[in-house]
Amino acid sequence: MPIVFVHGVNNRVEDSDYNEGVRRKTSLLRAVLAPPLGILSPKDMLIEFPYWGGEGAKFRWNQASLPSAQDDVEMLALGSGDYHDAIIELWVREAQFQYGEQGVNLGQLSRDRSFSTAVDLIWDTAVATLGPNDNGSKIIDAYIASAAYARDNPAPAWALRDPPLKNDEFLGKLLQEIAPFVTGNAVESLGIGNWFQSLRETLSRLARAPINRASSVAVGLGRKSIHLAASRFLGDIFVYLNTRGTAANSGKILEDVIAKLRHAQAAKQPGDDKLIVIGHSLGGVMTYDILTHFAPDIHVDVLITVGSQVALFEEMTLYRNSKPEFPIDPGKDRLPKPANVTRWLNVYDTNDVFSFRTEGVFQGSVDYRFDTGYGLAGAHGGYFNRPSFYKRLAVRLNEVGP
Repeated sequence: MPIVFVHGVNNRVEDSDYNEGVRRKTSLLRAVLAPPLGILSPKDMLIEFPYWGGEGAKFRWNQASLPSAQDDVEMLALGSGDYHDAIIELWVREAQFQYGEQGVNLGQLSRDRSFSTAVDLIWDTAVATLGPNDNGSKIIDAYIASAAYARDNPAPAWALRDPPLKNDEFLGKLLQEIAPFVTGNAVESLGIGNWFQSLRETLSRLARAPINRASSVAVGLGRKSIHLAASRFLGDIFVYLNTRGTAANSGKILEDVIAKLRHAQAAKQPGDDKLIVIGHSLGGVMTYDILTHFAPDIHVDVLITVGSQVALFEEMTLYRNSKPEFPIDPGKDRLPKPANVTRWLNVYDTNDVFSFRTEGVFQGSVDYRFDTGYGLAGAHGGYFNRPSFYKRLAVRLNEVGP
């Protein structure tokens, strides 16, 4: 079951975040998505990550047009510890936004929603706040073990007790309980001993409002990163529309995407003959353009667009295959999904202002809302940072079959 992941805007290989993101997505696709789909050997599954970011927007004055403010200068003077604290505080705010503005208690969350929800929040928090030297693969191992425990114990008494355990105590008890799913002591066996205390502290912050110096740093960090991301977002879109070429002569920005799609299609085998393509953001737009114009001979069994603008671009007739005529009755006259796509799932988050629905424009696509837990600043890239996203995606795929 080959998988092709077409990235969106604002990705550059010279940025450590891009390469780390590829490693993390690969691990989560193999560990969380593949097993529920019946893939017996996830480590042998072909996962392609075509890269087009090098052909994206380039700024002749190195983005000197970005606004600056005094708080940006002050932020740069802070030490690395303050910077890491700011990242953690941003995530705490986002988690509180989704689970409770006055603070999140994992025991209360287990009672009000489910124990599985509390487990997801623990490891989503862990992945979201990983530092560059933290062992992400071990965190994923802990998530897999915790998810297995939650399946066998959907409502353990210790997680539902009243009064509830403190968040760090809740984590400690969970790691104790998942020990049988690994080998020996969970913390030692998973190799997360040095990182464990950091996670406990992060979870403890979920229970209180973030009122400290790092919070003001986080505001400055968020403002600066939004401007940076917005300039690349717009730039990559304009460059793509201007340089994508034609079916007879596609532009360089599409070369690697089309090549890897063809390679993945050729890798399908009897009994393992499904091609899944995941398009994030502009990656979904590019994939739709490819399947309807540049390479309509490629057959995709499952197209998954996430945080994407596919329908928006069609409404503005920006695809090579778009027709200029307006629908007579927009409420009924929708376009069919591409004939070479068997199944189309579209995922959006209402906090992600760059994500759009598809069902109002296309027949045959199915929209799903996923709460990333991030606010406006982080929602667009937040889907793939959460192990629970892959778990829930697998459930949707299995509803009809991938």
